[in-house]
Amino acid sequence: MRYPIRFPVLLICLSLVACGCATMRYPGAYKVEGREFREFKDLDDERALKLVALIYNVKTECWEDGIARGIALEEYQGLLAKRKSPYIKNSGIFDIKYDKANIPSWKDGDLVRLYDCLYPKANAYYADSAPELSETQNAQRIVFLTAANAVVRELKKRDITQKAVMIAGQILTTALTVAMSLI
Repeated sequence: MRYPIRFPVLLICLSLVACGCATMRYPGAYKVEGREFREFKDLDDERALKLVALIYNVKTECWEDGIARGIALEEYQGLLAKRKSPYIKNSGIFDIKYDKANIPSWKDGDLVRLYDCLYPKANAYYADSAPELSETQNAQRIVFLTAANAVVRELKKRDITQKAVMIAGQILTTALTVAMSLI
């Protein structure tokens, strides 16, 4: 009688371990998660607007650059909106036109491909021996780091959701198996 109880517990433990291992799929991007956002909160309204304007003016050379710029603009405009400052509200920063990237609607394979394109660009700014960056280069850095971070967050959210559904399915299957064995 103990065997049917141990098996579901073992399955649940193994599933939780597998969920933890899934987060190591994109280890490089975790180095920057949230860092730029914390620093952004410390900026005064004028400098925060300037940063968003610099992000808007980043040149896009290929498809992933444009998508990264759209992701970064969405993230930072959301942070500006949370400030509820009349200065920011009247600045016109929310009226700028750009291509929005709705990454929650993307397929997993497309997100992974975008991450694979963004990671080398974001990783180029990790070098400790790099010279001091200009404003334009810093805006590019923020665009690539923010976009890579957003893609990783979306992939992690999907991995967690997928694993939760899988665990729930396993628990239901096990419960049905136990119930059937008792009949």
